[in-house]
Amino acid sequence: MSRLSESLKKMKFHFELTKSGSIARRYFVIGAFDGALTILGVILGAYVAETGVHPEIAQRLILATGLAAGVALGVSSAVGAYEAERVEHLLCHKNLEKAMLSNVEGTRVDAMNVSITVSALVHGLAPLLAAFVPLVPFFFMPLDEAVVTGTIVTLCFLFFLGAYLGSLIKEMIVYTGLRFVIAGLGTAIILILVGGH
Repeated sequence: MSRLSESLKKMKFHFELTKSGSIARRYFVIGAFDGALTILGVILGAYVAETGVHPEIAQRLILATGLAAGVALGVSSAVGAYEAERVEHLLCHKNLEKAMLSNVEGTRVDAMNVSITVSALVHGLAPLLAAFVPLVPFFFMPLDEAVVTGTIVTLCFLFFLGAYLGSLIKEMIVYTGLRFVIAGLGTAIILILVGGH
């Protein structure tokens, strides 16, 4: 067995030992949802505010602000998740040591560190993915087409995110997917109304 596969196997064991799969899944959904709605806000806000006067400025503004917001959201999410998980795991660990009346080291501590790191990475990467994908059309398309395409991509992403969650609980995936899309559409309508005044 190669060193890499051995490390991955050990990491998987540590992750399962702390039962952190559901935590990472929650962080992914929360991060991706935040990233998608943030970028939808950037796209529609800049478009409504600048398109009639300066469409080329709107396009540059969407790209610059979208990329900056995606990076900031990713870093913020990763650091926030890391610190929150570190504190929660340490509290749990101290309670375990208190109950056992002795220090607990070794595999338990290694598993705790893996869980903290993976949770932070997932929560940091999810909004980056959700933020950057809708921005791709702005590199290749005129502003109006890019806004429509970016909005559709964001709504499709939200649908698949909801559908994924629905599949986990054996709920109708269309129903769960559409709930996420409605949240996106509601956000879009509010942004257009606010930006128009």
